[in-house]
Amino acid sequence: MTARDLFKRTPFRLAATFSLFFLTTILALFTAVYFVASERLVTDIRDRVETTLDSLAALDGERTFDDLVALVASESESVRDPDFIMELVDKNGNFLAGNVRGVKDSKQWMTLKRSDVFLTLDRGEPDDEFLAIWRPLVKGRLLVGSDNSEVKQMKSFLLKLLAYGVVAAALALALCAAYFAREAQHRINAFARPLARVSQGEITARVPISGQHDDIDQVALQVNRMLGDLQRLIENVNQSSSDIAHDLKKPLGRLRQRLDDARNGEDKAEFQNAIDAALGDIDSISETFDALLRITQIEAGARKSRFVMVDLSLLLADVRDVYDVVAEDAGDKLKYVSECMGPAYVRGDPELLVQLVANLVENSIRHCPAGTEITIRLSSRGAVHVVEVSDTGPSIPEHERVNVFRRLYRLERARSTEGSGLGLSLVAAIVELHSAKIELFDNAPGLRAEVRFPSM
Repeated sequence: MTARDLFKRTPFRLAATFSLFFLTTILALFTAVYFVASERLVTDIRDRVETTLDSLAALDGERTFDDLVALVASESESVRDPDFIMELVDKNGNFLAGNVRGVKDSKQWMTLKRSDVFLTLDRGEPDDEFLAIWRPLVKGRLLVGSDNSEVKQMKSFLLKLLAYGVVAAALALALCAAYFAREAQHRINAFARPLARVSQGEITARVPISGQHDDIDQVALQVNRMLGDLQRLIENVNQSSSDIAHDLKKPLGRLRQRLDDARNGEDKAEFQNAIDAALGDIDSISETFDALLRITQIEAGARKSRFVMVDLSLLLADVRDVYDVVAEDAGDKLKYVSECMGPAYVRGDPELLVQLVANLVENSIRHCPAGTEITIRLSSRGAVHVVEVSDTGPSIPEHERVNVFRRLYRLERARSTEGSGLGLSLVAAIVELHSAKIELFDNAPGLRAEVRFPSM
């Protein structure tokens, strides 16, 4: 991997950005400590100078001024390498006592270098500095200053500490950044490799779950869920293509045979009957494709824009009213039972919800013998509303209950009845659109379809 490729890696850029931010923070904090500590030491030196001035100025007076001169002279001579400087002058600026001479007058604090003042005893370094100030007296002026070498020493110490600290922090951050960048890249590769395999046609590939239960694992679960949905869609498309080819081959062959017979026949009535039968086959094929397109539209979620609050109790009662006569004509009995004390609201498309229940009822009417009892039941279980459509006719073998939701799939006993085998596929699509669940159970006797809706 080249350096250019490395800089393009998101984990490396994030680690580098974090390291730069951390180092910047360290420098900012150090700068604040540096200036605060320096200012504090300068303040301490000034306080020390002020205290010395106050103690000496206590002798300032008409009668005690000579004592002050003697004290300043004594203090100046007692210091071999003075950390204090003093100069006492009279009102005319003439030198009276002290260990420095000729310091210019000023009302502000001054920073004096050893090389800029004349010291009577001086064994220090030329670049040493003093913080000094003049104070007016009764018969003159007094200068007191203090060496600020401790400030320089503190600054030198902090700068060395900063240098060592920055180097140590940079090394630590580099190691941490490399580690976290490698871990992050490993997690990214864990996503990239399965997705690359999926793009190459291996639709069963999945992103591994680390087991850390962090946000990346949550994303991995979502990606795997999406890949599972994609796999099911592809399998449905492949299965649907096979089923369409299989189921339409017979009616298309029959249609061609009828048209061929009509072309070769001489009887006008037979010709008309052949044309009518051919049109019926075309209508049946068209209905099959319309149903497939409707299922595709529902699975794409296009109908979610029509969702409103729907009271299932009223909707099921309307379905019972519409299909009561249809069931009676087929020799069956249809009833509706609600176990809910009040409304049972769900959010959904009213037209599709009617289609869902109607398809289940029609499925029972079509595939059950006369005299079958069909029951629509509504109940609530905690935060779920349950719609059941049960009958007392023949059940579906347990191993076939998943297959009946496939497009164009039909049980052997149902191949002689009318229909395209898309009714339950449409039901499954509507259930999925509404975030509901559907299961088929043995009603002993008969079949029971149970649809569970999340309540609002």
